[in-house]
Amino acid sequence: MRAIRILVAGISSLAILPSCNDKGRTISQNNTSTTITQEMKEVDTLKVMGNYVNADYSVRSKGYDWLAVIVSAQKDSTITVKVRSRSDRKKPTCTLNAIALKARPSLYRAVLKEGNVLFTFSDSNLTIAPEEAKDEAAVYFYCSGGASFAGIYSKLIGSIDTTINASLRD
Repeated sequence: MRAIRILVAGISSLAILPSCNDKGRTISQNNTSTTITQEMKEVDTLKVMGNYVNADYSVRSKGYDWLAVIVSAQKDSTITVKVRSRSDRKKPTCTLNAIALKARPSLYRAVLKEGNVLFTFSDSNLTIAPEEAKDEAAVYFYCSGGASFAGIYSKLIGSIDTTINASLRD
C-alpha cells in the first residue's frame, strides 16, 4: 500500500514540472521577446553552416571516393544543402542540390521528389538519413553505382580541397 502512495505522489509531482521542449518559445507577446526569439533562430541556423565530409575524405590522397556536404543559410529557417563527391579521377558518384526547412532546432527536412531526407546537426557532426523507410530511395537517387549520401559527416575546419573536385568551387 505504501508503494502505491509513493508511486501516485511521484506521478502527481511530474504533472507540475515544466516541459523540456519549451526552449526558444516566446513567453511574452511584445516586440522585444519576438526579436530575441528570431535572433535565437538565426544563431541556430548559422551554427549549422559549413562544410562537412565523410570519413573517406581523410584518405582522399589514396584514391578513396569521398563525399562533402556544403551547408549555407538561406533565409529564416531555411538552408541550402549541396552534396558533392570526388570528381578528379572519375565521374562524380553523388550530386545533390536541395533546400531544407527547419523542423526543430538542429533538424532540417528536405522534401525531394523521391522522398524526405533529414539533416540532423549535433556538435560538429551532420547525420543524413531518410525520414522514413519509404523515403530511402531519395538517398540513393542522387548517387550512381548503388551509392548513397546517407551517413555521418564531420564538420571540416577550413575549406574543402577543391583541387580534386571542381564542382565545389561554385
